[in-house]
Amino acid sequence: MQRCKNTWLLPTSLKLAANGKPETLCIATSTMTKKINTGSSTITDPGDLRIIGNNLPRYKFGLDLDAAWKGFDVRIFFQGVGKRDYWCAGNTFFGAAGGKWQSSGFVQHLDFFRPEGDPDGANLDAYFARPILSAGKNQYVQTRYLQNAAYIRLKNAQIGYTFPKKMMNKINLNNLRLFLSGENLFTITSLTSQFDPEVLGTGYSSTWASGVTKTYPLVRTLSVGMSINF
Repeated sequence: MQRCKNTWLLPTSLKLAANGKPETLCIATSTMTKKINTGSSTITDPGDLRIIGNNLPRYKFGLDLDAAWKGFDVRIFFQGVGKRDYWCAGNTFFGAAGGKWQSSGFVQHLDFFRPEGDPDGANLDAYFARPILSAGKNQYVQTRYLQNAAYIRLKNAQIGYTFPKKMMNKINLNNLRLFLSGENLFTITSLTSQFDPEVLGTGYSSTWASGVTKTYPLVRTLSVGMSINF
């Protein structure tokens, strides 16, 4: 309990360390009454509830650069979001969520609490609490796991070469261009790597929590092509 630094928003029916060891639940309220009080769940009486983030994408931007020289051309397109908070829920984020049939085991989930003497080695400064199937402990909306979903992505990069018109006239072509193109080549973001910041809240569900877990991320693609004009 000494490591409790965040305000974790839980239902009023949940008490400190209910149905589990103390390290599985950490609660900090304004009065430290060991019980969360949501008041009337209104703006005038929010109890211990606090606004901790905004899931709307703000400061959307795009940057399109191109250059050409002696038949060669280059185009680079970046896009991103400057500010966005996001609550990622479900088994994709927490791992042990949804019981034995829906829980996941990604490499990110290995950073969970393990005490001294654990067969897998101690991990006292873990990111996740110890996994408990179907318990849902420490998985309520809170600042510790609130994600920074701002990002910048190299959406498209293309390099091409257009053959000289004089050469093309000899073979009765008006234009011939060869190119190499790449999509979604790299992304810079603080969002946990299980998720794609560009598809948050889309797909299976449009809600900002459940919609992140069942949407396939955008893939990185490379392609070559030829453009011919007769």
